Amino acid sequence: MLDTLKIEYLICLILALTLRLVYRTFLKLGCKRFIMLVQELMNTNPISVKADCCIKTAVPLMSSAGCSCLIIVDEEKPIGIVTERDITQLFCRMLDDSHYPEHPISEVMTSSPICVQEDSLINDALALSRSRRLRHLPVIKDDGKLVGVVTQTNLVDTYVKLIDLHAELETSVEELTLLSLEDALTGIGNRRAMEVDLAHTEQHAKRTHIPYSVALLDIDFFKKYNDHYGHQTGDQALKQVAEIIDTSLRASDRVFRYGGEEFLILMPGSNYAQANNCAQRVRQRVLEAEIPHCESEFRFLTISIGVAESNNQSWKELTKQADKALYQAKHRGRNQVVVAEQQA
Repeated sequence: MLDTLKIEYLICLILALTLRLVYRTFLKLGCKRFIMLVQELMNTNPISVKADCCIKTAVPLMSSAGCSCLIIVDEEKPIGIVTERDITQLFCRMLDDSHYPEHPISEVMTSSPICVQEDSLINDALALSRSRRLRHLPVIKDDGKLVGVVTQTNLVDTYVKLIDLHAELETSVEELTLLSLEDALTGIGNRRAMEVDLAHTEQHAKRTHIPYSVALLDIDFFKKYNDHYGHQTGDQALKQVAEIIDTSLRASDRVFRYGGEEFLILMPGSNYAQANNCAQRVRQRVLEAEIPHCESEFRFLTISIGVAESNNQSWKELTKQADKALYQAKHRGRNQVVVAEQQA
């Protein structure tokens, strides 16, 4: 088991280094002429099987085709994915159960895989891969049917193409800022990263019928804080609050700087009750940090939060609902959480 953990650790390390290299190259090569779509990069002949296909039949297909993943489909739509990591875990199970290869492949697959549209931009797919730490992204058409897969190898190939085109590409400060996915002050995702992640989360939720929630946060009386303590201290407070939020979330949740002193938490797979619990935990931890704020009635820095759960509306409509709930939290006295009413 120790060797298995070492193998998985090395795979994750190689992935992180590769994606970091590709990501930095995209940042350095902000250009108008290099705009690629996922369909130009993807493997157009992904290996796929149905969920009831037995393991001993499915796994050899990966080996014979030299593929690093196997897509599980239902009516040509991806419902799961099997990667090298799943094969490692499968090997461990086979040590305890020699009959395990007779089981259906669905028992070892990762369900509800994150997918990208074939007309998505490469840098959007890269942003999603980086934020979710994914090595394989199934590619789907508008009707949800599988048409390809983007792998780590494809990303490396793209990196090589970028190097070849480096001499021809022009860079600018505005384009670098646009392509950047990280907020310079707080180190969390910026508005662009938020929009990319929200769009993919919305698509995933509609395809799988699994809800997601967002929480919009605002630091109470922050203008007064800046006026009293100065903008440098205000920047330090923003960084501290961002860190508190980030360390209070589940591994699957993500926080972005929405703008100014506002933050947005994206909670995939969470209903309004779970999202409310998360928001309450974040609010309490910010309060417990006891960041002095003599201009606030609470004497410490506090946050107000509006929460909304998805119900087939667009992510833009969802954030509007969270914003209205945030306004109510402010109106009711601040330092509290308000959950938006569910829309029919």
